Amino acid sequence: MGALFGALSSLSVGVSEMFGRRGAKVTGVLAVCVVSQGVAAVAAFAMLLWLPSQPTWPDLGRGAVSGAGFGIGMVAYLGGLMRSSATVIAPMVATMTVVIPFGVAVAGGAEMTGLAALGVGVALVGLLFITAGGRVGSGTLAGLLWGATSGFGYGVGLAALIGTSSAGGSWPAVVQRLVACLLTVVAALVVHSPVVPRGAVRWTALWSGVFGGLASVLYLLGIQADVLPAAVTGAMFPAISVAIGRLVFGDSVRSVQLLGLGLVLAGVAGVVAG
Repeated sequence: MGALFGALSSLSVGVSEMFGRRGAKVTGVLAVCVVSQGVAAVAAFAMLLWLPSQPTWPDLGRGAVSGAGFGIGMVAYLGGLMRSSATVIAPMVATMTVVIPFGVAVAGGAEMTGLAALGVGVALVGLLFITAGGRVGSGTLAGLLWGATSGFGYGVGLAALIGTSSAGGSWPAVVQRLVACLLTVVAALVVHSPVVPRGAVRWTALWSGVFGGLASVLYLLGIQADVLPAAVTGAMFPAISVAIGRLVFGDSVRSVQLLGLGLVLAGVAGVVAG
């Protein structure tokens, strides 16, 4: 069940970022992220009606740390997509969001098999193929920098949730998204960027938030059921973003990058199987 919840979480994140990317093209990254994170907090709060939840300070603290990571991760991811391609950014994010939570889970006592370790290595090799296949002049270097920032943020954000108690329900997700929303508001004010999108863009940001909140709750359920598979499948969302980038936004994909993406996915599958 951990792997299933993690995969569903990844799917939800991919859809959330599709709506976020649409809005960011019109009104800017920060305004979309403010609404998206705020609505995600409301969506996670609504899940308290279905999930038995008892807030505790350790769980709320983990949610706050996770929110800081997610705030950085989402802003950097959408910012990177405005400057580069999902085929450059997504694999970097995918690898870091696999390795960081995976390492934290293993350090916390989760059992790691040889196949799982091999899978992480294969994913890293895939990253090399993807980055080597991009054109420096077409935003590859910018994509790598923004992708690394996003991957670190998301990786820390996902890893911070490891160890939350099942009794906490969706409370860590509520705090996670609230903190991410507040940090994004501060960032928008500092750079004098619009805080709230205008017109029809608000609806795309709203749907981004709905799926974002669902993703957080699904990830929590996954790591509480089986931490290692959930930590890995919950980090597969960049692969979904690449597919959406190609099908919806017309991102260019080179053959060597497809090979690298295939290796990343194979590596993730190896971790799950292990």
